[in-house]
Amino acid sequence: MAALLSVALFPIGFVAVMQTLSVARTTEANAELALLSLTEQSVARERQALRLARGAAAAFSVTLPDLMDDPVACSRVMTDFVAQSDRFSFAGFVKPDASINCSSAGRELDMTHNDSVMERLERQQPAVVMDPDGEVSQTSILIIYTPVFNEAGTFLGQMTISVPHSKLHAPEQGELSSALLELVTFNNEGEVLTSLGPIDAAKGLLPRDLSLTDLVAGDAPALKLEDTAEHERIYTVSAIEPGLAYALGVWDSSATMARQTRGEIITALFPALMWLAGLAVALFAVHRLVTRHLQLLGRQMALFTAARRLPSEDLSMNPPTEIRRIQRAFLRMTEVLIQDEASLENAVREKSVLVKEIHHRVKNNLQLISSIINMQIRNASSPEAKQALRQTQDRVLSMATIHRDLYQTNETGLVDVGHLIREVMGKTVELTPDMQDLQVNMDVEDIWLYPDQAVPMSLLASETVINALKHMPSRQDAGGPRWINVSLKQGENWMCEFRAENVARPKGTSAKQPRGMGRKLIQAFATQLGAKVEMEERAASYAVTVTFTASEFAPPPGDF
Repeated sequence: MAALLSVALFPIGFVAVMQTLSVARTTEANAELALLSLTEQSVARERQALRLARGAAAAFSVTLPDLMDDPVACSRVMTDFVAQSDRFSFAGFVKPDASINCSSAGRELDMTHNDSVMERLERQQPAVVMDPDGEVSQTSILIIYTPVFNEAGTFLGQMTISVPHSKLHAPEQGELSSALLELVTFNNEGEVLTSLGPIDAAKGLLPRDLSLTDLVAGDAPALKLEDTAEHERIYTVSAIEPGLAYALGVWDSSATMARQTRGEIITALFPALMWLAGLAVALFAVHRLVTRHLQLLGRQMALFTAARRLPSEDLSMNPPTEIRRIQRAFLRMTEVLIQDEASLENAVREKSVLVKEIHHRVKNNLQLISSIINMQIRNASSPEAKQALRQTQDRVLSMATIHRDLYQTNETGLVDVGHLIREVMGKTVELTPDMQDLQVNMDVEDIWLYPDQAVPMSLLASETVINALKHMPSRQDAGGPRWINVSLKQGENWMCEFRAENVARPKGTSAKQPRGMGRKLIQAFATQLGAKVEMEERAASYAVTVTFTASEFAPPPGDF
């Protein structure tokens, strides 16, 4: 009887042990994810400052080719930018010869003696570096480098924005976990940028056998390694700006659920003890002391899994101590999971707000650029210069409209590209002179795309319309009504087709504008969209057809 009973109870004990160990492993994994989440929250200020600087540098890189010939106006723009922000101490453009005549410093600078600047000019890549003694501010700063190229791809220089370390306020002590020993930020070359304490002391807490760049290449959310003093630490790595800057959290080895894991392993032995005790009792005792309580715990787990409802501790059934410990451990685990999920949701919400804010600021900067171009149009003397500036202004306003719709889009991240095309086309025709008699026929469906496709599609449509209006025959040369037809349709298998057709210039009349620029931009946007472009020129009309496949899922995050 004892042998049969032991065999019958063995599976129960084995399942209980395996379930407890599985819960322990899951709990430890969740604890490591919690440490990673705390690391990401602790560098929120650095992330915000870096992204604002990157966004501003990207906006400046668009206007710099036009401002390089006027150092005074360029320096005024840089000075106004620094004055309007309390985060940045310097903004300037470094030419390939390491000279700076466009900056917020108010004077010309020669950086040929600065090895770091010369290295960045040679690499022609974005970077984030630390300078303990800034050239202008004479204080410890972070320098964000953004390369600037012209339309032909020629390197023009590096746009630099400096963030003083004093503006990167360290989190309050109450905001940090007591187990966090150090929080270090570093760039993609393994150079330490910031730390909670002195940088030399922080380097003593770094891993002994791995470089900072090796930590970035790993996939594990947390690693247990020895520091330079051979003390076991827990390291978590979070990307502040992928490919440029990262954060490294150094935690005490007791920061994980290691102690609880050992407790769970000890708890897992109780089913074995119960199995031994079951050799002397009847099946009724097994049911009363074990089975019904495990069933209750199973129902609580199923309820939590299905509806995320926190179970209550029911003591009316008077479960054994072992089962009660498991129930309490499960209750603590559910609370931790709910808190972690809430933290992740907040992080996603904050990211969404930040992305919309970036698009909003980009839109404002583009409108500012448009206003500057408008001032240049009024000051221009030749009709050719005014026409070229108006075309540039049309492109800038089109991009501003696109970014405005991006930060006003819904939470799903999808953009109505049909609405964008209708709005951009209407404004383009409205701003183009001598087009009052133009017949505009639009058959544009509402097609929802992710930003990675919506932006190049809208810019392609805008450039197509601008190109068509640029080469539109005059009223005298047209010999009839002037018209333009634009359509956007979505067919089967997510295949989309955009077509723009306009009246052609009669033979024997010369074009007012040179050809080439518009086609290059259309081809560039089509390449970014992954589309096929067909241009058809007939005797009475000219047509451009673009076909592409819409994405069925959100693409990886990128620069829009």
